[in-house]
Amino acid sequence: MLCGYPGEAEHEEPVFVWTYATFEEYLTECVTPSMYHFMANYVHDNFTKDDLYEIAGEDYCPGDLEAAAVDAYFDLSVNERITMHEQELVNLRAAKRRAEAKESAAIDAMLEENKPFDDTSPIAHEYANFMRGIIEKSRAKMERLEIEIHEEEQWRGGHETDLEADDHYDPMEE
Repeated sequence: MLCGYPGEAEHEEPVFVWTYATFEEYLTECVTPSMYHFMANYVHDNFTKDDLYEIAGEDYCPGDLEAAAVDAYFDLSVNERITMHEQELVNLRAAKRRAEAKESAAIDAMLEENKPFDDTSPIAHEYANFMRGIIEKSRAKMERLEIEIHEEEQWRGGHETDLEADDHYDPMEE
């Protein structure tokens, strides 16, 4: 997620976050993960010094740059957008598999026969809580990824309606 911070300190909270809704305001429809990543990267790559000063002063408001990001997305050919969409699905599914594997490994580590410490160890309780934290984070990540996968699977590039509207379309003719 693209965030703007007022300074360089790591502990600072972002003063502006580019969410899906930031771009949806200019698009007037839903943004999928692949669209968001393209638009957020466009903003990141085209951010000016003036924009940085506004972020530092906590005065930044979205506008022309975000609208240009939406326009740049639709300036891409449909084939480029299809490729981005397909790659996003590959990335999301791989991230979900990693989260599942992490959850599974943490659950396995909690099993009695795999525990590195017995219950009398002074760190057994802390270890168990640490592993529970990994499990909870992994489950939350998997849920978020499932939503993103679903959103990305709903993506339509516009090329589908052309084919569906053509009553005489025969894929064998291609």
